[in-house]
Amino acid sequence: MRFLLIQANGNNIRLGKYFKQPKYELYYNKERIIDSIIKNSLPIVDEIYVAVRKNIPLNFDTSKIKLILCDQTVSRLDTLKQCFPYLNKSSSVIIHDCDVIIESNVLDKLHSDSLAITNYKLDGLKYGFVELDQDFNYLNGNEKTKETGHISIGAYSVDTNNFNNYLKTATEESLLVYYNQCSKTDVVYSKQHINLGDINSYMNNLWLL
Repeated sequence: MRFLLIQANGNNIRLGKYFKQPKYELYYNKERIIDSIIKNSLPIVDEIYVAVRKNIPLNFDTSKIKLILCDQTVSRLDTLKQCFPYLNKSSSVIIHDCDVIIESNVLDKLHSDSLAITNYKLDGLKYGFVELDQDFNYLNGNEKTKETGHISIGAYSVDTNNFNNYLKTATEESLLVYYNQCSKTDVVYSKQHINLGDINSYMNNLWLL
């Protein structure tokens, strides 16, 4: 079995100062971002889970997904530690950002330990940097604070057993630390993720409609 987890338990640092609602409930192409993610994911996984903050009103369709109610955290890692006890029946889990729309055919290529990557515009904040070899195979990755044009990761697939073992001792927020320890990490390319997580990307994508 293959599950998908949408991380919607963040603190909305990028867009929270512009909008009252969580970023995953903003609209893109007349549909909430999270509803688009769920629709794209339904055909290619067995179950969809959404990690949301406890006691937060939800204004999206929850009829086809399962909710994981999380305490507030300061990092993605803390959210994942709360979520993975619910996901142990799957052989692999796709961890999907809640502010990126990725086509189903790209998500469907994610199995075991793999990443979906594309190019990304600047937003002035920290980002994940992926180093590839001359054949575009994954070498390593890390988080940096000084930004240049870079590769964006919108979805991460992990082997469930390996990732559960990793979470027992993990201390760093970046998921790239996990992939640096994997014997093999596959890379899936997307011509374009629709990145909606910061104000520049969100407004630019709206103007393209």
